Amino acid sequence: MFTLSPCYTARLKIEAFMFCGDIVNQSKGMRYIAFKHALEQLEITMKEEGIWPSKTPSEQDLNRAMESTVPFSVDCLTFESWLAFIFIPKLRVLLSLESPLPPMQITPAAEVYLSSAKQRTLNQLQKIDNIANGDIG
Repeated sequence: MFTLSPCYTARLKIEAFMFCGDIVNQSKGMRYIAFKHALEQLEITMKEEGIWPSKTPSEQDLNRAMESTVPFSVDCLTFESWLAFIFIPKLRVLLSLESPLPPMQITPAAEVYLSSAKQRTLNQLQKIDNIANGDIG
């Protein structure tokens, strides 16, 4: 039978913990990279499908939208404007701060507010939902 000294056992446990931490950090990093790419692709897709807003809302409209209690601020902005000027920028800030990504389900609302002809945008939002909920596959 093989036994380890207490000091060596403690060292192995620390190294194992550090290794597991690296795996978690790498996984988080891959998720953040995938999420950042998905946000960039959402913007590109919205522009290609012609639903990226042509003008930026006024600062007053954006402030009202940020304070709105209505889901997706649809009382202040179109859903497309909410995506472009609230959703994407807020998530980019979260990524830059390395804050935890919130779980989300944006796609069901997008299916209500966007035409089904905008399938590529809907698909991209589904990818964002999946990544935010832990599925980076």
